[in-house]
Amino acid sequence: MKRAQVQINDRIKEQVDFVASYAEDCDDWVTIKKQIMLGIPSQLRKNFSRRDQKTKEQWLNAFEIELINYYKELTGITLLLRTLAERREMFGDIRKI
Repeated sequence: MKRAQVQINDRIKEQVDFVASYAEDCDDWVTIKKQIMLGIPSQLRKNFSRRDQKTKEQWLNAFEIELINYYKELTGITLLLRTLAERREMFGDIRKI
């Protein structure tokens, strides 16, 4: 059984293109996701997953997997979903991650 491909809104694609223009070699999904969400209207943000309330860990939904695939086609960079501990190790123990 083949899954239906999720469509990415043109406005979100524009924002992904913009973020890719300055994100350089960043491969962290959460960092890129935050930058995308900063530039889109709130009604489009509903497409994105929310982190787990207890663990604060991120997870990917079908829309985000499609965005990651689009980003790879655009930049050649595979975005990685890291754990909270991995992100804290990379970026320091900042509470806003």
